[in-house]
Amino acid sequence: MRTALKKSKRFEPVKQIAEKNATAAAVKMTQSFQEQKDTLSQLEKLKEYRNDYVAQFKIKGQGGMSASRLQDYQAFVQKLDGAIEEQLKAVQRVQLKVGERQQAFKKTNSRKKVVEKLIEKSKQEELAEVDRQEQKDADDRVVKGVRLD
Repeated sequence: MRTALKKSKRFEPVKQIAEKNATAAAVKMTQSFQEQKDTLSQLEKLKEYRNDYVAQFKIKGQGGMSASRLQDYQAFVQKLDGAIEEQLKAVQRVQLKVGERQQAFKKTNSRKKVVEKLIEKSKQEELAEVDRQEQKDADDRVVKGVRLD
């Protein structure tokens, strides 16, 4: 007699895949949070550098300066402004990625929980079936014992 694999055991590979997917999604989400932190940090450093540069230039400019020096200053500030603008775009892209990865994690984690609940329900049903079978066997022994008398 071949014993059938219990339903709860048949779901184990599905559970392993769901756990693997949820773990991978969690790792990606964590990486995107770190990337967001890094891009925001870079943005703040650029802004600070620009502010420091402008402040230093104002101090130096109080004594007067040549037109070429002023043009160089303005060109450099424009480059800094361009870099800040690009970094703002990078921050926005990363924020979108964070949102997408959070959603992906929620979805995979939800699937994992569904599979876990399904396995738990199957185990409960299997235990109930074992209990019913044991009760049936006990009842059969009692009936057979009564017939023997």
